[in-house]
Amino acid sequence: MPESISISYDARHDAECWTGRVLRIGVWVSASLMIAGLLFGAIYPSTIVALSSNPTLGNLVMRMLSGSFDPVTLMFAGLVFLMFTPILRVITAVIGFGVERDWRFVFVSSIVLFLLSGEIVYSIFIKG
Repeated sequence: MPESISISYDARHDAECWTGRVLRIGVWVSASLMIAGLLFGAIYPSTIVALSSNPTLGNLVMRMLSGSFDPVTLMFAGLVFLMFTPILRVITAVIGFGVERDWRFVFVSSIVLFLLSGEIVYSIFIKG
């Protein structure tokens, strides 16, 4: 007679589940913003304003907070959200592995987060 297989809850996979959720949510939110911008531009083509240069992150946030949901702003917001999704994933991994007390992966994830942060600082403040 075959042995019965029991499935037990393993808390060691919570970090992987949360990081997967963050990636899925990030991609869906980003895609939703970009699709909304495309649809809004298709329905109301007169609202499309050609920008002379790419907006900065501060400009984009100010335009979103002021209620300016023109197609270009929505599509840029979707792109920015898509770019920040991997950073949110690494932050989630650091927190998740810390809760699980898996210090080796906390260390590795922290190094990845440090490298990503260094690249952002370099691209915004030094090179830009």
